[in-house]
Amino acid sequence: MRKGIDVSSYQGDINWEVAKKYIDFVIIRCGWGNNISSQDDSKFEINASECERLSIPYGVYLFSYATNINMAMSEVDHTLRLIKDKQIEYPIFLDVEDRSQLTLPKEELVAIVKYYCEKIESAGYYVGIYASLSTLNGILNDEQLAKYDKWVAEWGNNFSYKGSSGLWQYTDNERIEGISTRVDGDKAFYDYPTIIRENGLNHLEDNKVNLKYKKGDTAYLNGPLYKDENASKVKKVYHNKKVVIEDTNDKKGTEAPYKININGFSKEKDLLEEKKPSNCFIMRFIRFIINLFKKK
Repeated sequence: MRKGIDVSSYQGDINWEVAKKYIDFVIIRCGWGNNISSQDDSKFEINASECERLSIPYGVYLFSYATNINMAMSEVDHTLRLIKDKQIEYPIFLDVEDRSQLTLPKEELVAIVKYYCEKIESAGYYVGIYASLSTLNGILNDEQLAKYDKWVAEWGNNFSYKGSSGLWQYTDNERIEGISTRVDGDKAFYDYPTIIRENGLNHLEDNKVNLKYKKGDTAYLNGPLYKDENASKVKKVYHNKKVVIEDTNDKKGTEAPYKININGFSKEKDLLEEKKPSNCFIMRFIRFIINLFKKK
């Protein structure tokens, strides 16, 4: 069973370098309600990018306020806008807990949740439903929703939900180094990253590029060594420096996808399988040829 947390802007700025040591995954709030930019979670982009940078598997959730199908349509659009091009290895969850929803007739809320799940699933994502144990056993206990994984909020030491569930939120009182506030703690029953990859879901392969080198390969660096994979700062320029690839990032758009063993990052164009001829040697060779012709 894997240990995780779920976070939102309420957790403020998170030191993911530290928090990573204590978790196996995270579920990140992307936003809430209708497709309005002011209702995007203000920390979603940084939380998602940090998890991708540090290879922390993550999923997302949208806090729902939908009380009719038109609002559900907007929430689908909201979610898809925010998760596009993300490397999401856990499901996309609809968070169903707002009072305005829980007072709806059962058939209306079931129709709203079903609509959201069907649309997210048809877009190629693994989708699930977050709710409390009482909500799942009550108003959302419907055969139309049975096939979707449930993320169950049941705080305590025992898990009692009998339906299809992949995640258990067992506490709202977790303390994790790197996070200044208390945070929800979760446990995963399934190996979601493997399931999602093996079934071609979440568009993970769409967001990748083929890299020439892999972890453990040796090469010769002929160019800049960068501070980070975004190539934001050059640390030093090398010529024929033999290096070992320590890690790779095959996400599209990564400027310097190779982490190398001299404490920095490199672009593929600056790595060669063999040493590059020295410029000095080339110049000496050219002068030799010129002088040869002059003698003739």
